[in-house]
Amino acid sequence: MKHKKLRFFCSALAFLALLTLILIPLSRLLARKSLALPWNTTTKISGFYNEEQNQFEVMFFGSSHAYAAFSPLELWEETGVKSYVFATQQQPLWATYTYIKEALKTQSPSLVVVECRMAFGDQEYYDEGVNFSYMDDIPLSWNKAELALRSVPDTEGRLALLFNFMMYHDRWNDLHRQDFTFRRSQARDPYKGYVMLPPKKEPWPRPDVEAVAGQTPLLEKNRYWLEEIVRLCQEEGVALWLVKTPSNLEPEEKALLNSVEDAAARLGVPFHDFNEDYAAIGLSEDMFHDEHHLDAFGASRFTRFFARALTEGWPELRADWEDPAWTADMAVYQEELERYRSGVTG
Repeated sequence: MKHKKLRFFCSALAFLALLTLILIPLSRLLARKSLALPWNTTTKISGFYNEEQNQFEVMFFGSSHAYAAFSPLELWEETGVKSYVFATQQQPLWATYTYIKEALKTQSPSLVVVECRMAFGDQEYYDEGVNFSYMDDIPLSWNKAELALRSVPDTEGRLALLFNFMMYHDRWNDLHRQDFTFRRSQARDPYKGYVMLPPKKEPWPRPDVEAVAGQTPLLEKNRYWLEEIVRLCQEEGVALWLVKTPSNLEPEEKALLNSVEDAAARLGVPFHDFNEDYAAIGLSEDMFHDEHHLDAFGASRFTRFFARALTEGWPELRADWEDPAWTADMAVYQEELERYRSGVTG
């Protein structure tokens, strides 16, 4: 009887191992991939894992408001400080927490900067599009399993986030050549996570929020994970800076941001709302790709302004000016910026 049980146990393990060996490559093949510029999130997230260890002195996290605003190459040219934007579309704070933990596996930043737009969120759970956008590109790990538990309330949904073959198993007819040729192990983003958005040359008037002094309470789940992010950085001995990038805040957003600022003060974390610095940055209404996201020229001006604030607040950050790879990446970045300047966006 014992031998039968042992054989059954070994057979079950062998079957599970074989199933895993089959499903993992299939999941990678069938998974949706964002590879087209400028929204090549798959390259940016996968590429982070292929970067040299302990390279980044500053790490940026958050939603699209982060990846459309912070240009690590501009920051490096101004300060010599290397950084990466580890952000995804509508990245909720519980995902930001996981992304920070993932980053700390291979990097030892002195400063973590969290763009706090998603603290305004009013949902405890987001739709599949948002969930898979931050789940698909991070490797299977205990961190990912914990994130799945926080992201959906049911077991089936959690398993689908962890093993996305369940989500994409019927994508066979939608596969393209890049699905077969893309290799996550070879991915690299010269822009270091930044999304360079083309200018629309259309004015986006800034709402008047000067009179908004009150606070709207944050969703309890957001408040909890904001405090967990603070706790994590404290435990890891990493400085944390909560910021809001220029995004033409609406009055209701300003009331929520006031609550974030109050929470930062209570938790002893520095906070800055760069929406108050439009004139100092040199932003104009036509430097936005859309109503709330900076275009390439707005992000350039903002990053250079941010560089001064960064060196004033953290003058001890390690600089590395002499890096041929970053010099080459900067040349690629400047060439693309010049194309935008010349009106060539396609």
